[in-house]
Amino acid sequence: MRMDVFVVGKDDGYVVAPSGAPLPDDEMAVLGEVSFGWTLDSEMAAPRLDWQGIAKDIDARGYSIVPQGDVGGLLGAPQQELSAFYPEYHLRFAA
Repeated sequence: MRMDVFVVGKDDGYVVAPSGAPLPDDEMAVLGEVSFGWTLDSEMAAPRLDWQGIAKDIDARGYSIVPQGDVGGLLGAPQQELSAFYPEYHLRFAA
């Protein structure tokens, strides 16, 4: 699923929502300044977050709030780590 990641304040935290979905203005106003950060394919994200918990939040209210310290889980997996996640893909091209 493609997700939009929004930065709260000056990297105080992050709001994650389905790509293109509107965020509720009244609830975002409580958080303060919320600005678009990047788009992420959740299937390509580093497996450091509780994506099931994020999905439950999104189902309940349309977005999820992720703490500042969990930003590593909101970033795409670096290319050098792909062989660790998908070794069969790299072995096929190694020959």
